[in-house]
Amino acid sequence: MPTRTGITTLVFAVVFLAAGRVFAIFELYIVAAAMLALVACASLWVVLNWRSLRVHRAVHPDRLHAGASSTVTLDLSNERLLPTPVARITDKVEGTVRADAQVPPIRRHAHTRASYRVPTETRGRIEIGPMTTQVTDPFGLASSKRTSAPDASLLVLPRIDVIAPPPQPGGSTAQKVDRSPNRVGTNGEEFAALRSYVTGDDLRKVHWPSSARTGDLVVRNEYIPEHGHSMILLDVRASAADPETFEKMVSAAASIVVACRERGDRVRLVTTDSVDHTADTSAGCDAILDLLAVVEQTTTASVSLPFKIGRTGAEAGAMVVASDAETLIASVQRGRKSTAGTFVVQFQPVGAKANSGTARLPSGRMITIEQGDDFAVAWSRAVLR
Repeated sequence: MPTRTGITTLVFAVVFLAAGRVFAIFELYIVAAAMLALVACASLWVVLNWRSLRVHRAVHPDRLHAGASSTVTLDLSNERLLPTPVARITDKVEGTVRADAQVPPIRRHAHTRASYRVPTETRGRIEIGPMTTQVTDPFGLASSKRTSAPDASLLVLPRIDVIAPPPQPGGSTAQKVDRSPNRVGTNGEEFAALRSYVTGDDLRKVHWPSSARTGDLVVRNEYIPEHGHSMILLDVRASAADPETFEKMVSAAASIVVACRERGDRVRLVTTDSVDHTADTSAGCDAILDLLAVVEQTTTASVSLPFKIGRTGAEAGAMVVASDAETLIASVQRGRKSTAGTFVVQFQPVGAKANSGTARLPSGRMITIEQGDDFAVAWSRAVLR
């Protein structure tokens, strides 16, 4: 608890005691006792005053896209009768040195606010905290440092470009089909099974012969054609792209996900390291963006996908790749009849030569992004064509 100045004062007090004993000088005893009493009073003052300051931290927003602004707000209050001491608040922020603030005395039953901004230029999860509060006595002889706020985190999503969505999977008719077989008034094309009646079911679906035979109401379950997915495949092989190019690939994949979500599509994200996530709702698409916020390149990824693309109805969308695109396209096409509706966005790594296309895909669906090119412009030119 004693500071460096307090420890030095204690050392001098011991020296004065020893000198007073050796030279039999009573005044040295008085000086030593005064120094010891001063350090003791400073320590007691810190113990009694550090609890008077209350700190509450709030991060807003705690989920945002790269480049946006996030602010950490500190709500400081005094819950005791006496003013708070001068305090130093330190909050550790991943990716920066730290956030420091010197808090002046706060009057009784009063509160104040302080805030600082968190850099969000790079996607990923930023850990904030723990926050510590250090109280020092007016003489600087003693101090106390305590944790005043727990850890928090900030999720920075990839940058988003406003683009048009890829071709709709399964056609516009499939898009309008309700995918909830038990919804009241839903009409399917084929009989699937019988089930017990539930309050709210459409009475027109009651199967009266079976109900008369069993004595309980039974309704028909009808098969509802499943709407296909807008599929986005992201190549995360470390050998395929340098880190700068990979960040552009992640941003492109996230932009396509958002474009599909705005249209109301079911979205499926797959990566070359076995991630396979499907979203049927807007909240599910948010989960996909969360995955893209923390996705990293890996050496274990392979062009031989461990799962089948196109397993649940029609799928269209985009493949975001870098080098060796033809091998990856061949792996995706294995077991599929065609790549209709699928675009391949190939980002050229630094120093790579431009590739005009691949033998496995029509040139109109091959979008090559060279260094310095704008993804949104190139994508819109190809999709709107």
